[in-house]
Amino acid sequence: MYLTPVTSFFFSISIIMAALLIPQIAHADGNAPDEYIKVEVRGKLNNEIMAIGGETTGVIITANGVTWELDFSDAPNSQKKSKPMNGKIVVVKGELSVKRGVEIPQRWIVKVDSIESGSTNGSASLLDTGRDQVKKFEVSQTFGGYQETQIFFTFPKKNVVLKVRIDNKTKDFAVTGKILVFPKSTTAEGLAKWLNNQHSDALYTDIPLPVSTLDIPTKFCSSTNPKYIDQAKSHLGNFDKYSIEFTVKDVERIGDFQIKGFSGKAMVYLKDK
Repeated sequence: MYLTPVTSFFFSISIIMAALLIPQIAHADGNAPDEYIKVEVRGKLNNEIMAIGGETTGVIITANGVTWELDFSDAPNSQKKSKPMNGKIVVVKGELSVKRGVEIPQRWIVKVDSIESGSTNGSASLLDTGRDQVKKFEVSQTFGGYQETQIFFTFPKKNVVLKVRIDNKTKDFAVTGKILVFPKSTTAEGLAKWLNNQHSDALYTDIPLPVSTLDIPTKFCSSTNPKYIDQAKSHLGNFDKYSIEFTVKDVERIGDFQIKGFSGKAMVYLKDK
């Protein structure tokens, strides 16, 4: 399934007269009067920026790891409109230029023509692990022995399970996540049976199955602060037991859902080599 990333952005470039390459702009404070670059950016707005020596407009937009300053000097109405949009996804249209600075050698600035909300049409269902009677279930061992750690957050009213997986192959403890959507007819008992089968020997045969699975982009998932606890022994060998802190950041939109960021702790068993 193809998913459009929440922070995906696009820009269109119009060049009048001659082709204007980025390296050419990097060595000039201004452009020829008959040349310009028009851009359209969909990204996250931050209008609370400060920099050394005041080398900033105070407003930036970030999309796919690229950050540009926004200049509202010719668009006071858009500037007023942008005030309550701080931290939200917006679509900005304007003209791109580069300006030399002292502390910041090159400042890429979009002189804003317009700014609009970038929210996708249709409301997204919020997944908030701190609300809606969400149940948390963690498992790192099956009948076969220790495995990667899986943490399940069940949203019975939404027929959704949010799964966080922490890898136990290396000390990187990579974190991934999925949203599993079940049929509307799924009951709380059905979800409980499905969860049981994720770590048992498939005890239940009559269980609901997800109708769709959405991968949470890995850039929103991370682990930190691994702490060695002790060693656990099993018939498959010895495993080092670690306490891990994991985080899933806010996700503005993924399919029909929105994720409120959360964090927690989990136990991970790393095979002793």
